[in-house]
Amino acid sequence: MLYTGIDLHRRVIALCTVNESGTVLARSRIKTDPEAILTYFHQWSEPHRAVVECTTGWYWFCDLLHTAGIDIILAHAKYLKAISYAKVKTDAVDAHTLAQLLRMGFIPEAHQLPVEYRPLRDLLRQRMVMEHKRTNIIQRVASILAQFNIAPVPVSPCKPAFAQFLDSLSLPQEYRLTLSFYHEQCLQTTNHRKELEKYFKSRLRNTPTLQLLMSIPGIGDISGSMIAMETGDIHRFADAKHYCSYCRLVPGAKDSGGKYSHRSGSKDGNQYLKYAFTEVAIKAIMFYPEIKQFAERLSKRANKTIVRTVVAKELARCAYYVLTRQQEFRTFKGIEIYKLRDWPRARKPLRLTGAVSPIG
Repeated sequence: MLYTGIDLHRRVIALCTVNESGTVLARSRIKTDPEAILTYFHQWSEPHRAVVECTTGWYWFCDLLHTAGIDIILAHAKYLKAISYAKVKTDAVDAHTLAQLLRMGFIPEAHQLPVEYRPLRDLLRQRMVMEHKRTNIIQRVASILAQFNIAPVPVSPCKPAFAQFLDSLSLPQEYRLTLSFYHEQCLQTTNHRKELEKYFKSRLRNTPTLQLLMSIPGIGDISGSMIAMETGDIHRFADAKHYCSYCRLVPGAKDSGGKYSHRSGSKDGNQYLKYAFTEVAIKAIMFYPEIKQFAERLSKRANKTIVRTVVAKELARCAYYVLTRQQEFRTFKGIEIYKLRDWPRARKPLRLTGAVSPIG
């Protein structure tokens, strides 16, 4: 068995191949040309394994090696730094270190989402980015109007009526021009948001996985789609605790020398799942009395942020059990939910058997 460590960059790639005993067989620095990459690997007929860090460009590289029949492992970049340290750090050194760690079985492996699910997941992520930009624009508009004692803003800049409201104000031309530009950007972003939501509903609403997730309080088409895409295969998590940790919904811990402390705000895990379950928690607290009562009891000893996070963690646990058991949602913390207001979604009763894939 041969082992190749790969330090991937946008224009060049550093490769180092070692054998079972750790002897270096070849080193190379080539351009990111598929033919040159395959030529490098085809010079050996022995079984081959390779490893590359989960940087931005891993999609095409892993797909290329998979088609060539080479077992490629995706290394978790952050955990890899905790294992390996070098005073001299170059592309060649990194490639050699990766090869040796792969040979010894010390590579912290990251999840590779199947090719067929990547486009939808990335589109959902871009939708979230556009939503953040839209929110930033709304905040900038409110900040400008607050300078003229107009707060709160009576008309949302995302609505066509904002143009008429702007005409009714006696503002300097420079501010009026800025606000009109922001208004146009808001309208465009809102239209794109509606188009994306329509696309996701047509593609994912009827899939078994999304139907199961939408039985959970607060989860709708978009949040359910994001949870399904970011989670992938639910069976890759050992239990609900590991899944909640992956969703960034549990604090870290630091125990040393008899001193123990929690660490909040950990960067380990999936930031998109944390965002999705936090939004779901807000909706669940708003529209489900039983969950609202649970949140009110927590608020007596914790602030609002912690309360939302705890509710989000419990909903993530529900999502784990719903997907692993292939049963619709029943109870929250042992309490049966009596819906006084149906969540605005179209969901048909579903009875499923068999494994559940990321999009059903």
